[in-house]
Amino acid sequence: MRCHKNLESQIKRAKNQYIKSETLKKDKFVPKCRELAYVTNTGTDENPSNTVSVIDTVTDKVIDTIKVGNAPIGLAITPNGKKVYVANRDDNSVSVINTTNNKVIDTITVGETPILVAITPDGTRAYVGNGEETTQESSISVIDTNSNTVTDDISVRFFPIGIAIGNTPFGTRAYVAITPQGSITVIDANPHSPMYNKEIADIPVGVAPIDVAITPDGTTVYVTNVGDDTVSAIDTGTNFVTNIPVGVGPAGVGIGNTPFGMRAFVTNSEDDSISVIDADPNSPTFNQVVDTIKKKVGDSPSDVAFTVNGRKAYVPNNLDNTVSVIDTLTNKIIKKIKVGNVPNLVAVGRVCR
Repeated sequence: MRCHKNLESQIKRAKNQYIKSETLKKDKFVPKCRELAYVTNTGTDENPSNTVSVIDTVTDKVIDTIKVGNAPIGLAITPNGKKVYVANRDDNSVSVINTTNNKVIDTITVGETPILVAITPDGTRAYVGNGEETTQESSISVIDTNSNTVTDDISVRFFPIGIAIGNTPFGTRAYVAITPQGSITVIDANPHSPMYNKEIADIPVGVAPIDVAITPDGTTVYVTNVGDDTVSAIDTGTNFVTNIPVGVGPAGVGIGNTPFGMRAFVTNSEDDSISVIDADPNSPTFNQVVDTIKKKVGDSPSDVAFTVNGRKAYVPNNLDNTVSVIDTLTNKIIKKIKVGNVPNLVAVGRVCR
C-alpha cells in the first residue's frame, strides 16, 4: 500500500512539473511588453455586451475579453500602461482594469451617466464627464488614480461628452465638449494653480460638439461637431478657432505621429469615411483635410487611436461589430477585427507584465 501511495505521489508530481513546464514555454512566446488596443463594446438594451475587447496590435487579434459595467463607452489608459479606466454609462460607475492580467480590480461610483474619461499627462488623475444630472447642470468627477477614489466634482453646464487633457503653453488644461451649448469648457487641471479644477474659459465651436483630442505638444485641440459636419481646431495659446469642413456626422477624433507627420483622423459616422487633417503647425497644409479614407471603412466608424509609432490606427465601427486597422503609410484599411456588440471607443497603450 505504501509503495502504491508513493507511486501516486510521483505521478502527481510529474504531472505538475509538466504543466509548469508547458506554461513557461507558452509564456516565452508572450513578449514582456506589448502594445494593446482596448475597445469598449457598449451593446444595446436588447443585446447588451458590457465588455472590453483587447487587441494585440502586432497580430491584430483579440487576445482577451473583459467583463465590465453596464453600457461601457469611454475609456482611457494611464501613461504608464498599468491601468485602464472605463466609464459605464448605465450604472454610474468606472471600472478599473489591471493591464498585467486584464482583470477588473476596482469599481468607482461617479456621477449620473458617465460617458467619456481622460487621464492627466502625469497619470495621477482621471476626469470623467457625467452626461445627465439635471437639465441645468452636470459634473466632471475627478478620480485619484492611486487610491481610485473621487476627490472632486466639478460643476459644468448640462451634458458634457468629449474630454481631453494636455499640457498646453499655459499649463495642464482639460477641454470638455458641452454638446447642447455648442462650446468647449476649459478647466484648469494644474493642482498647483489657485484656479485648480475651476472653469477658466468657454470657447464657442460648431454645432453639437461631441469628441475632443489634443495634440501631443499641447498646442491644438480638435473638436468634432456632429451637427454641422465640421471640426473645430482650437489654438490653445490664443483660443482662436478654425472650423474645418469634413464628412457627414463627424463622431470621433484621434491624433498620431504618422509617417507623414502629425495627423488628426476624424471618423464620419454617417457616410462611413475618415477625414485626415494635417495637424502639424509648421506644415503649409496645417488644419486642412489632406486625405479622405472611404474604401472598406466599416459601418458607422466612431473613434480612432494610434499606435505609439503612428504606423497603425484602430477604428471601432458601431454597426458592424468590427474594428478597422489602418496602415497610416498608405491610409488603407488592412484588416477588420471582429469584437463585441456595438464597439464604441478605443484606447491604445504599451502594457508590460
